[in-house]
Amino acid sequence: MLKRPLKVNPYRLVLVILVLTTCLSCAPGPRVPSITPAGVGWEGIRNVALLRFDGQYGEIVRHHIHNRLADVRYFNSLDTAAHPVLDGISYDIVEGAKALHLTEELHADLVIGARVTGAVNDTHGADQVQVEEGTGYFKKEKNIQGQWVEVEIKRTVIRSLRYVIRQASLTIDYRVFEMDTGRIAAAGAFDENFNGKIGGDMSYASANHKTGEIPTPAATMDEFSAKIATRLVAKLSRMKVASMVKLDKGGNRKVRRGVALARDGEWEDAVQLWQEVISSEPASAAALYNLGVAHESIGDPENLRTAIDLYEKAAGYGDNRLYADAIARVKRMIQQSDNQNRF
Repeated sequence: MLKRPLKVNPYRLVLVILVLTTCLSCAPGPRVPSITPAGVGWEGIRNVALLRFDGQYGEIVRHHIHNRLADVRYFNSLDTAAHPVLDGISYDIVEGAKALHLTEELHADLVIGARVTGAVNDTHGADQVQVEEGTGYFKKEKNIQGQWVEVEIKRTVIRSLRYVIRQASLTIDYRVFEMDTGRIAAAGAFDENFNGKIGGDMSYASANHKTGEIPTPAATMDEFSAKIATRLVAKLSRMKVASMVKLDKGGNRKVRRGVALARDGEWEDAVQLWQEVISSEPASAAALYNLGVAHESIGDPENLRTAIDLYEKAAGYGDNRLYADAIARVKRMIQQSDNQNRF
């Protein structure tokens, strides 16, 4: 007996699919922070906790970031060494949501996680270099003032000076979570690279040169880690200050483009644009002032003094209340820092 084909109402089928789709979308799942830096309330952020950084050089970078945060007046770097439970938290976003739950006891405003990758490859060799060295014997000669002085007699010798051709790179991919909202306050990557010759005929300066002064691979990676830490902390502190200090949108298109980049957290590119403006237009008050904000936001005494210098130059070229307020603000900060160091 033949069965009649089943007739399906296409409208009813569409309705069923829509219902199933809606139900599935309502199913609970892991809380993944949304990448919306604009919603982060940087004004109230103070305490920063560092998770374990993934990768061979992760702890070196983490150590430098912790120390650098301690030098910046805008943040308080929390010691997470006493929380072994954090060692199991990885870098990726889903695990980052887990980190937000596990780090509540730290009372942190921000939590930083990162993946660090790096490599060092050396090719060793030696250069035969002709150098002048002392003999231990002296003779009398007149100097440029016409006075007779004793001068050591030199001889020419061939020295074998070690060198390495070093290829080194270090990259950090990071995410900064805001604890209150679960949002990603900042995310991105920084890298440092070197590819060149160290030592040999490239480094010889005098007969007193020590031929063994070639930095170890570990020293190079430590230097890279310190540089990356400085760049990352500078970006975070600038994002905090930018939420409290108004930038100057005046000036030419490059100045305004720099302001837009800074608001998006791209401070390195913004600083480069303002420096280019100042090179071509030294009297650009807006560029001078904005560059001052970039220095002020780093927060250490040296950069604060550079900021005052830039603010005063801006005030000399333009009458703007922003400039006068900035000068007074940073002078108070330096005074407070000096008083704290005095005691």
